[in-house]
Amino acid sequence: MEKDKLQNLHFLIAEDDPFQREGLALLLKHIGARHILQAENGRAALQLLQKPGHPVDIVLSDIDMPEMDGMALLRHLAGLAHKPAVILVSQLSSAMRDSVSAMAQAYGLTVLGIMPKPPSRSKLLNLLQQYAPSQAKRVLAPAAPIPRQDLADALKNGEIVPWFQPKVEMASGRVVGVEALVRWNSPTRGLLAPGAFLAAVESHGLMDQLTWVVLAQSAALGRGWQEQGLQLQISVNLSLSSLGRLELAERIYEVVSKRGLAPSSLILEVTETAAMSAVGPSLENLTRLRLRGFGLSIDDYGTGYSSLQQLARVPFTELKIDQSFVREAAQFETTRIVVESSLDIARRLNLKTTAEGVETHEQWKLLSDLGCDIAQGYLIAKPMAAEALPDWLARWNFSAFQSAAPAGQRVDILLVEDEPFQREIYAELLAKLQLGRVDTAADVASALQCLAADAYGLLICDIELGERSGLDLVRLIRCGATPASPHTRVVLLSSHAEQEVVFKSIALDINGYLSKPAKAHTLRDVVQQAMNEDFKAQAPAQYLEQAEAAAPSLSVSIVRGEERAATVRRPEPTGRQRLALASLKPGMVLAEPLLAHDKTLILRSGHVLTQTIINRLLELRERLAGTLVWVLPFAPDQAGPG
Repeated sequence: MEKDKLQNLHFLIAEDDPFQREGLALLLKHIGARHILQAENGRAALQLLQKPGHPVDIVLSDIDMPEMDGMALLRHLAGLAHKPAVILVSQLSSAMRDSVSAMAQAYGLTVLGIMPKPPSRSKLLNLLQQYAPSQAKRVLAPAAPIPRQDLADALKNGEIVPWFQPKVEMASGRVVGVEALVRWNSPTRGLLAPGAFLAAVESHGLMDQLTWVVLAQSAALGRGWQEQGLQLQISVNLSLSSLGRLELAERIYEVVSKRGLAPSSLILEVTETAAMSAVGPSLENLTRLRLRGFGLSIDDYGTGYSSLQQLARVPFTELKIDQSFVREAAQFETTRIVVESSLDIARRLNLKTTAEGVETHEQWKLLSDLGCDIAQGYLIAKPMAAEALPDWLARWNFSAFQSAAPAGQRVDILLVEDEPFQREIYAELLAKLQLGRVDTAADVASALQCLAADAYGLLICDIELGERSGLDLVRLIRCGATPASPHTRVVLLSSHAEQEVVFKSIALDINGYLSKPAKAHTLRDVVQQAMNEDFKAQAPAQYLEQAEAAAPSLSVSIVRGEERAATVRRPEPTGRQRLALASLKPGMVLAEPLLAHDKTLILRSGHVLTQTIINRLLELRERLAGTLVWVLPFAPDQAGPG
């Protein structure tokens, strides 16, 4: 969090131990806080909160305090007109802390997190980073009720359609299926998510109709995808009301078979609550569906009241971990243990496990470490229209996905930017990411001085730096003409107007690009990808031959006007072939020039491909003239270095 924002926030510490209370206040002052109130227990804290003046933004509260403990204080906070955010600071067991946090959230409070005692500066900063000032909520007029006829017409006219969210096997990155999630493409209301109309569908008694519409459309689309060579299992939700109808199983089989889809290609998702209703008919239907070959998934596992009973009596094939558990498993030890136990039970019962609502790489890593089989969520992809799915599948790159994950490694960074304001902003963003030391330079000359004085693992460099460009500096590094290692990772900062130069820079083995203005999360992702990338610089001759031989100094104009091959001359081999970008391998040689959409030359014929170059081409594939490339495979003894 920026220091000026911290200076404007108002904090209240509720802690009965004077030493701990003063220590927390001192810690807040050290990170930039100016407005700090202190209270020795919950009652004193409540009195301070009720006084006129600027409202408190964040309360840091102990749990076990005399007179009024932390739990009672939280209950009273929930009744205030202005509800502050909460950080729990306690030495109680993790189970107790997690329980109090869950209680606070149930009361409607925003819990930024939990700090065990003694508190640490880094932990406090991480929790404060999650704070977002509460805004006065507008009182919105209740949405007009949706007439039954409107929904009936929408179902009849094909306006209500399934969208699909990919499901990815965590070990291999293979897309193994999709879940059908309904959308209403209304000509008068626009595209509506389920929350805007599902309650009306249910209240009007149209849920069964909706189930059949989604099931029929999903089966037809699944068959079409199979004809395109896409083998995907489709998950469809069954409604609570449907399960009690004895004819359900045979009708589902008839609908799916009529559209040419094998039952084994469909997974029917059932909530725990649905499986508990009308137990006899429900169990008969589910067992018949399993006999027919359909997959059965217990959805939102852990949110019902008899999860283990359902697992024991229903022949499920998949267990889905609810997104609330996914979200909290990385924060709370007790939730992590529940998830770990659920996954262990599923393994013992030979069930596939799917985690839904995966939104961060931290969640992905935890679930992967715990042995979860499949993940779905916004981290992978948002739900998309059926026609968009094949293109997304073609673009899905598990290696790029993995390389974008934070690696946790430290790296010293040199930031080169000539514009003072942007230099200051990017330096502050990098410092907040705590990746390592961050030094800055305003031009090539000062950057060379920094490189002579210190070692850096990463160079983040603007392209336009005045007389000598950022590409001049990169080429000097790659050619071994500076004290820096030629293998130094490089990320280029560029504006939209510099796209032609970006294309030309690919030959310099750039490890990543940042478009201005870059946000903090984008900066973090690009830096981590650059550091995780498999990279080794080529021989200096490869980069030297890109420059004009007679030029006294390197210049950006060299790159812009370059028309010669950027590689050492080699005997031309035979075996020319045309490959997709994803099939290119380091050491292959371009047999034809590679062009952008606007015919800008990116790489000349004869250029030796490196893994770094291939990665950049994959990232920029939408700007290329084509995604099939003519190459010549070199024998191993002729392949370029790296």
